[in-house]
Amino acid sequence: MSDELKHYLPEEVPNHLFTQSRLSKMGLAPSADHAAFVVCPEQRQKFKLYDINATRQRKQQKWFSLVQKDATVEQILAERKRELEVRKAQIGPGPK
Repeated sequence: MSDELKHYLPEEVPNHLFTQSRLSKMGLAPSADHAAFVVCPEQRQKFKLYDINATRQRKQQKWFSLVQKDATVEQILAERKRELEVRKAQIGPGPK
């Protein structure tokens, strides 16, 4: 099944797809299977991406957590943009 799903580079990921950890930061959990993958060639890893439209609110935990769970979509997208700028600076300009 994973061969049928779309694979994105980090700079190509659409704004409605997020990793499970990013959804968690927003207090959300996936309610469906992953929709695509993001491939990080430098790390030789790929991560599952979930559609934000197929999520549910996480159950509230009764204990203290250091993990932020109230981030907005805009905050997560701004964080993604900063990470892409750092990645671009680290790997340098692509071939012309």
